Amino acid sequence: MSSAQQSQQRTEKQPLYDIDPSTGRKVPHKRINNAYLVHQRWVEKQERLKLRQKAKAEGRPLPPGDDLDAEEEPSFVANAIFTTAYAGFVVLVIALLAGQFIHGDFLWGYRGKWTKWQTYFPPKMRVFTPEELLKYNGDSGEGPVYLAIKGDVFDVTPGRRNYGSGGPYHFFAGRDASRAYVTGCFDTHLTHDLRGLTPAEQSMLDGWYSFYAQHPQYFKVGTVQLPYIDPATPIPPSCDQPRDQKP
Repeated sequence: MSSAQQSQQRTEKQPLYDIDPSTGRKVPHKRINNAYLVHQRWVEKQERLKLRQKAKAEGRPLPPGDDLDAEEEPSFVANAIFTTAYAGFVVLVIALLAGQFIHGDFLWGYRGKWTKWQTYFPPKMRVFTPEELLKYNGDSGEGPVYLAIKGDVFDVTPGRRNYGSGGPYHFFAGRDASRAYVTGCFDTHLTHDLRGLTPAEQSMLDGWYSFYAQHPQYFKVGTVQLPYIDPATPIPPSCDQPRDQKP
């Protein structure tokens, strides 16, 4: 192979020089020069972008620039959104680590509704009749256990020990017994009839509703069609010896 052919083959495999875009000079083709060349191309590109942005703002024809418009710098709003999101993420990580270090718990002991996956992926809500809801009272020992309060149905299966068959609060399961939550009459007030309750008792009932709605393990699954209550019918009488309220 002649020296000319060897030189041509070497040139085809690896150019001996690169062109510096900022000066047009030849630069020896070495790995150490690659970063310099990349930076120079970036600087040149930014200058072309500024010229195009200025022309666009002044309504003049844009100078040639291939697809530079699609590669322009992100807007101020986009940068602000990214910066805010990143800062929020950093603060969140620091707060979680601090909770684990100080309190021994990443969530600082919080176990409310925001720790339940159902809050972010709620199940399909179902409308129950009283007869359908009664099927979920836990008597079978299997399947979910539901109860209702103020017309909303909650899955309390993780509390089967309390609400299932033989549990101390089994009478709440499979029905809406809202009145009994505040009167303590667990024998005669297992009803959704709230007539005659005082504002303080209504507020107490709201507290029990929040107990289920905010519980880290219980979650809402639907509503129950409560039977109509004739206003002419007597209000449930108070019991003589109300039991301690549900803990």
